[in-house]
Amino acid sequence: MSFPVVKAANVKGMRWSAVLLAGLVGCGQEARKPAPEQDAIEAVKAQAQQLQPPAGCTEITMGELANGIGLTPTMYSPQPTYRGNFNNFGDPAFPDPARIRLDVNTAPGVYDLSVGGGNTFTCDRCVFGYQDEGSPTEKFFVADAGTLLLAVKVSPQQTLGALTNVTLRESVDAPPLNAPYWGSAVVPGGECRWIRFATWNTVRQDGCDPRQGSLTANLPDTTCVPDDYVASDGTLERALGTKVQGEACTKTAAASESELASTDCEQGFACTDLLSENAQCLKTCDFMAPNPGCPSGTMCGVYGLCTEQSVLEQNGFTFDPALTGEICSLGFAHYCGTEGARGVCADLDRDGKGECYPYHRARSECGPGDELGYMNYALPGGGFDRGHGFCYHDGL
Repeated sequence: MSFPVVKAANVKGMRWSAVLLAGLVGCGQEARKPAPEQDAIEAVKAQAQQLQPPAGCTEITMGELANGIGLTPTMYSPQPTYRGNFNNFGDPAFPDPARIRLDVNTAPGVYDLSVGGGNTFTCDRCVFGYQDEGSPTEKFFVADAGTLLLAVKVSPQQTLGALTNVTLRESVDAPPLNAPYWGSAVVPGGECRWIRFATWNTVRQDGCDPRQGSLTANLPDTTCVPDDYVASDGTLERALGTKVQGEACTKTAAASESELASTDCEQGFACTDLLSENAQCLKTCDFMAPNPGCPSGTMCGVYGLCTEQSVLEQNGFTFDPALTGEICSLGFAHYCGTEGARGVCADLDRDGKGECYPYHRARSECGPGDELGYMNYALPGGGFDRGHGFCYHDGL
């Protein structure tokens, strides 16, 4: 089942269309990157040097990957997807996109890429890409063997890891083709590519995880300011003042790359103008937490910011009083349910009445026969944010 495209709301000129090892802050102004599991990565690299490509496979390499606000334009996929390019194969006149897709809940560890059968619908940790994308000779490749090491996880969007002995088989799109996640199938006798060893690092110098309970969500004298709609990725800022909810504030840019930006808000408050004409301190929150922690009279809204429902409504967001699991009075609404149990009203059976589906961040949270639908919020320059997910039954 495909998820219907829903209409846009507008906030501060941005189009909002509708579907762990942590970095720690020292005593001074500097933010320190998390130390990678260098020994594990070096061991994998050393072992990889002794390997040979499988028969009939051509060795290729992979360039740097990025995602989220590390991309231009900003792109947040329904599940963490790191984007870059393969090197040294195909026609240099056409791009060779490389992708690694994880689950929001993927934990640091070592993973066998044969799990999922080289199918982009069934794999929880996927490596895939294209040769000569957009050309008449375009080819699609999906990994059906190899090892993925997730060494460091600051947030679902900020990780460091390595690939080794990865075999990518020429593939084609395969059912389901009208679901949020398409399938793929290996082409019998098709071409083969092989990655001996490659690393990726999407960890930012000032990165953090704003989700409640994370190691960087509540560091002393700082605020982890969410960067995405679903508040699963963030940037640390120094909170040097005492200003709280609704007070006018000032943000000061970092003096150097090794320092953090600072505000005159109290710890746990972001200085932002996303929802107002002028910057004000807004409490940060996690809408997926049983108690998001917003001040009285406010709710946990987009970008993990506490604000009044009326403010969100003024910016084009819609609400329905239905609780999760109940039938909505509207066909679509951005919000239903209550604080700590929010959802989206979506009319998936096209009868004019939506159902209040609980919000989820991770595809792995959906049960058997269920799929993760998502909201598609358009961002400037052709970017997008698709992290707001919900599980629905598709029977696949």
